[in-house]
Order: sequence, then structure tokens, then C-alpha cells
Amino acid sequence: MGVSTRVAAPNGLLFVNDLGGGTIPEPTGGSRIWSTQSCVAVGCKIDCEGETQVTLGKAREVDPGYEPSFDDALETPGRAVIVSIVPGEKVLEATVPTSSTRVRVWVNHPSEPDGIIIGLE
Repeated sequence: MGVSTRVAAPNGLLFVNDLGGGTIPEPTGGSRIWSTQSCVAVGCKIDCEGETQVTLGKAREVDPGYEPSFDDALETPGRAVIVSIVPGEKVLEATVPTSSTRVRVWVNHPSEPDGIIIGLE
């Protein structure tokens, strides 16, 4: 099922990382999703243009039925995944059973999505 919220992201970025934090990736050209072993940054709609719908849950429950834009492992030693915006404001949280979690991210637009789904496994 997952949990959802609408958020106005001040710099058009969402961060997905362990409860204890993570190393923020350096944005590069091309994709709007960047990652390190401990953090995934996802570009979204900037706050002055509106809110972004964010959903977090088990991948099998939130999978929209098309290929994810991101699919990789995330270090989760604290056994919780946090979705936050700058300046470190938590918007969603989910517990996970292991210290490494497969994270899949689906977006509804390649450059400025206003719908982001984060599936955990």
C-alpha cells in the first residue's frame, strides 16, 4: 500500500537515505537521479512551481507497472529509510528489515516530475 504525501521541495530535490544519514551525491548532467551507496537524490518539481506527490512503500505494493528510473541497493544500517528535503526536513519514513535495501524509483516525467514513487525491497 505505501504512504504518500505532497511536498514543496525548495530546491527541487528529494533525498532517500538511511535514518542515520548518508553521503549526498554530486549532481551531474543527464539524469535527474543521482546516488551514492548511502543516498539517492531525486530531482522533482521546484517549490515555486508546485508540489510533488511522493509515495514510499514496499516495491510490490507501489510498483506502477512500468520500468523504474532507478534500481540499486542502498546502505540502511539503521534499518529505516527516510525521504527528506533540504534543509533536512523528513517527509516520509519506512522501516526495512536489513542493512542493505533495494530501492526503485519511478518518476512521471524525465526532468521535472510531480509524481515520484519509491519502492523498497
